Amino acid sequence: MNTTLRLIPLLLLLAGCSMSNEQLISACKTDDWVAIGQNDGTKGEPPSFGERKEFCDDHGIKAGAADASARYTAGWAQGNWDLWYRFGGVDGTEGKLARFDALAASEDLRKNKTPLNRPAYDAGWAAGNSLYWENTGKRDGTEGKPSSQKELSRSRAAAAQLHFDEAAYANGWRAGNRTFWTDAGSNDASNGLPDSEFRNRAAAARSAGVDIQEESYRAAWNAEIINYWRNLGTQDATSGKEFGMRSREAKQKGLKIHEQEYRQAWEARLSTYWRDTGAADGYGQPFRLDERMANAGRDGVFVIPATRDAYTNAWRQENARYCTLDNAFERGRANTGMAVEVCAPALQSQMKHAYVSGQDYEITAAKYRQAVDEANELADRVHDARNRLGRLEREIRANQEAKDRPANEETAKQDRRREQDRRDLIDYLQRMERRWDDARHWVERHEMQMQRLRREIY
Repeated sequence: MNTTLRLIPLLLLLAGCSMSNEQLISACKTDDWVAIGQNDGTKGEPPSFGERKEFCDDHGIKAGAADASARYTAGWAQGNWDLWYRFGGVDGTEGKLARFDALAASEDLRKNKTPLNRPAYDAGWAAGNSLYWENTGKRDGTEGKPSSQKELSRSRAAAAQLHFDEAAYANGWRAGNRTFWTDAGSNDASNGLPDSEFRNRAAAARSAGVDIQEESYRAAWNAEIINYWRNLGTQDATSGKEFGMRSREAKQKGLKIHEQEYRQAWEARLSTYWRDTGAADGYGQPFRLDERMANAGRDGVFVIPATRDAYTNAWRQENARYCTLDNAFERGRANTGMAVEVCAPALQSQMKHAYVSGQDYEITAAKYRQAVDEANELADRVHDARNRLGRLEREIRANQEAKDRPANEETAKQDRRREQDRRDLIDYLQRMERRWDDARHWVERHEMQMQRLRREIY
């Protein structure tokens, strides 16, 4: 139990209860002064009808009821009670001593000017204290402790000067004791122990002074033993075991047998197994039912009447999903192999064609990507050459138009050199443009080839 007088974060608790402005305006519109007052009280604020009325007036909403002030006051009183009742309830439920005076003197409440309410706190604390002892008793009972544990709790409470609620503890302990026996019955059944195990548990309980709840034990055991047989059937279906073996084991232990539940779960699991196996084989594997049935014993499973239908239907469904032209085409692209022989004979030729087309598509796609890269590189060269040619021609024009440029052998050489550079650059640009056109042609050609390969698989 916690007896520390550590203050809870009161302002957080207060803030969590407040109305938003929109809610307050809505309360003004509906003339709900009880709700407005209760909101103020729950926030720990002193009554302020005048301020709230002014707020409503500022939003163009006049108090319609003549008794608005009285209804506000009644709502505020209820909110203030609820606040302090909650404070007391929290302390009581946590096993703390009543600490109204400490809360009243706290800085949070003094700053908030929260009106005090000792009766509400005391009522909440008393209810919380009862719940604390009820939970303590329930915990002791659930752990299989005797009812005499009550005296130890009483002593601890006395040492801490905490009120001990004997009736609440006793109620909780009785509920916990029932849970103890319910859990015992359920655990024994789930572990495959016969209900005769109750005698051993009862003897141990008597020696420990623990009350015995045979009815609770047997009700839980009877409910859980059905699940035990279902789980056993599910487990045995794929581990090479069957009911005959389990029946003999159960009789030797004196365990109640639920054959119907076992067989239903056993067959349901096997149906799922054969369906899953058929589905796994169906996607790219031949129809192997006879082989699977012959090896069932080796694989730890059983053949049941539903085996053939479960396997066959699942195999056909997955085979149909595998044997599609789109799948063959994509597997060809990925070069992952295609078992066309598992497909219907009428489809096999088309499947092979689609698979090869997928391979050719990927080869063409690689060429397409290479052509795109080359075209992009040539485009950059063309753009660069055009820019260089433009700059050179502007320089030539500028020199030709310069009036103060001397006309001599040196300038003539410069002009001839620039003109030669211009012709060389034009030749280079023309070559690059031809190569660029050729590269774009190959891009288009490869793209059309890819489209044709994809289209002609059907």
